[in-house]
Amino acid sequence: MNSILIGNDGTQYIIKNQLGSGSFGTVYQVTDLAMNKDFACKIISKALLQKYNAEKMVRQEIHIQSTIAHRNIVKVIDSFEDNHYIYIISELCSRGTLKQPKIPYQEKEIFNITHSLLSALDVLHSNNIVHRDLKLENIFINEEGTYKLGDFGWATHLDKIQPVICGTTEYMPPEVVLKQNHDFKVDSWSLGVLIYILVHTHYPFRAQSQSELISQITTNEVNVQKGIDEDLQILILALLTKDPQHRPTIQQLFMSKWVKKQMKLYNIFNKYENQQLKNKTLSKNLAIKIIDVNGSVKKCMADSQKSSLTQSTNTQISSSNNCSPFQSKVNIEHIFTFKDDDNIISVPQPKFG
Repeated sequence: MNSILIGNDGTQYIIKNQLGSGSFGTVYQVTDLAMNKDFACKIISKALLQKYNAEKMVRQEIHIQSTIAHRNIVKVIDSFEDNHYIYIISELCSRGTLKQPKIPYQEKEIFNITHSLLSALDVLHSNNIVHRDLKLENIFINEEGTYKLGDFGWATHLDKIQPVICGTTEYMPPEVVLKQNHDFKVDSWSLGVLIYILVHTHYPFRAQSQSELISQITTNEVNVQKGIDEDLQILILALLTKDPQHRPTIQQLFMSKWVKKQMKLYNIFNKYENQQLKNKTLSKNLAIKIIDVNGSVKKCMADSQKSSLTQSTNTQISSSNNCSPFQSKVNIEHIFTFKDDDNIISVPQPKFG
């Protein structure tokens, strides 16, 4: 193999050092000579792909990672091939991958990792893509410390899923080890295993043989450490629910107590909670309070209220036959008033110049 690789567009990459190896090939750090920028290059043997009938998987991996753009997904920059190998150029994650911890992660970092994976899986599932191999070794870390989901070898579109064993056994849900039909909930289970490891430093199911491990996955209940946040305990147990029909989706996880609490703590916008709040707002009769220049309070329901809330994320107030328009910006104190038991604390407030 030459030390210089040439892409389809003539881009030259020089091979520097080996980063790792997998079932079908090896990953190297390479440098784009024109840009003087480092990338990762996975070099895959066509002979091995043919031997194990895996070429279709690799082609699909390239397609998914080159078309999905997200800060928490490793991006494929380029791909090309010759008679013997397929070369996949992707962004370099210089800090490697997550490793099994020797001591439990702190809750702040557990959330950082969890939120990064939720964001990545959310965009995948929204595009009807299932990853099917979520594990520590497939969570990459770039130079800035951003967590990125990579290695899409088992990823596929929902309508192409077959009832086969896929992924890594320790992270497989019961429906996969039993070769049953499966869907997005596969990723939910694997996320639960990963979070469990970050908290406990070991797998939820451990055995001396593959058959014993499968038996534990399908029959044994999970024990979660009691010293951690109760809402996090509930989240882990929910993710590791054996019946996929009762296991939460990635979208539902954004509405779990622990995730909502952490997102508010770190001031991260939660689009699913925001949508729920909008839906809740639409179902209520909300009084609009307007204070005119004379200081008197006028209450009314603007005719445009319903349409404005559905058409924009920003609060829109317009005049109608029964409600005077704003005459002063200075005296406006509140736009919407909620009852105390609504427990709504994150409704975006309109800003005035």
